[in-house]
Parts: sequence; structure tokens; C-alpha cells
Amino acid sequence: MKKLLIIGAIVIVIVVAAALILLGNINTLVKEGVEQTAPLVLKAPVELKSVDISVFSGSGTLSGFRVGNPKGYKTDYAFNMGRLQVELDTASVTSDKIHIKSVVIDAPDIVFEGGLNKSNLSQLQANAEAFAPSGGDKEAGSADGAGKKLQIDRLIISNGTISVSMGLLQGKKLSVPLPKLELTDIGKDKDASASDVLKEVLAAVNGAAIPAVQQGISQLGGVGKVREVVEGGVKQGMGKIKGLFGK
Repeated sequence: MKKLLIIGAIVIVIVVAAALILLGNINTLVKEGVEQTAPLVLKAPVELKSVDISVFSGSGTLSGFRVGNPKGYKTDYAFNMGRLQVELDTASVTSDKIHIKSVVIDAPDIVFEGGLNKSNLSQLQANAEAFAPSGGDKEAGSADGAGKKLQIDRLIISNGTISVSMGLLQGKKLSVPLPKLELTDIGKDKDASASDVLKEVLAAVNGAAIPAVQQGISQLGGVGKVREVVEGGVKQGMGKIKGLFGK
């Protein structure tokens, strides 16, 4: 009986020590989780420069978080977020479901490239929706984070700026504000994967970005006016070409 108690005590000590080691590496775990999982889900490059989260309070920052564009888009990135304030339940980091109490994204720089019907942002959302970690995706199994469940109690995006890149703008610069977004209880009542969370966040961003871009274009004279300018430039160019050949 005494031997069993000793063995049991040793096992408990080993488990506690292992948990402490994992929690001690919480910044590395979070950084690797983001950089390994997000690119698979979004099919776009993702960079996170540093993570600084307190093991004791669970509060901290993610710095230098940038989401690149999916294939076919030419701007440098889709999202550039200098710093994200996070608060998480540190004990959940080593479990199957990571509990994030809050995420605050202040002043993100967003690039909207493409058109109102299809853009880099809508493509990122479509990629997240199409991702299926258990559906035979060969790459999905290469990231442990892809199988983790997530819960985010509160996510706030404020003071965001959208830089619009559209052919119809004919080189004109257009920057519009992104309305404040607040999402709550993501994955609280059901198991949500990383792709589920990204899909919900991107759907909210797209839902706010498109009207904001439309309003910005209307302030430039509307899509019809911009198209008219472009078509006029094409006709003028064709006239010059015909003049060169005497036609």
C-alpha cells in the first residue's frame, strides 16, 4: 500500500512538473499554434513576430501579426495588426479546448483588393469555410492547433482602416474607416475549431467592410462615375492609336 502511495505521488509530481514546463513555454506554444494553423486554414502566409503573455494572469500581447493575401492578389497583405491585447485561461492552453477570455484589436490596417463581389477578404473567408481538418486535407494533420477547439468570450476590433485597391479607382487612393466590431461567445455553446473562429471573424469583417467601401466609392462620385472615367480614358487612348495609323 505504501509503495502504491509513493508511486501515485511520483506520478502527480511528474504531471504537475510537465504542466508547469508547458505553461512556462506558453508564449512559444501560442506563437507556433498561430503560425502553423492560420496559414493552413486561410491558405495565405501568416506572420506573428512575438507573444508576451503572463503565465500567472493570462494577460498579454501579440505583436507584429500580419495576414498575407491568398494567391492571385498583389497587395502586400490583407491584415496588418500591430498589437493584439489578449486575456486567456492559461490552464486551458494544454487542454483540447483553449479558452480565450478577450481579444482586443486596435487600429488594424486592412487592405481591400478586388471588387465588391470578390476580393482578397472574401477569398480568405471562403478558404476558412472550405477548410476541413477531418476531411482528408493532407496538410491539416501537420498542425496540432488545427484540431484544437477554441472559445472566445469577447473579441473587439476598433479604429480599423481599410485601404481600397480597385482597378475602377484608376490609381486613386481610397481609405475608409472600418466600423467597430464586437463578437461575443464564439465557440461557447459548441465546439469551434480554428477555421470556425476565423470564418466567423472574417464574415463579420467582410460584412462591415463592403458597405464601408461602397460608401467610400460613392463619395468619389460612385462606381458608375469611376467606370465612366476609365472607359473615357480607353476611348481616348484608342483614338490616339488610330491617329498614328491615319485612320
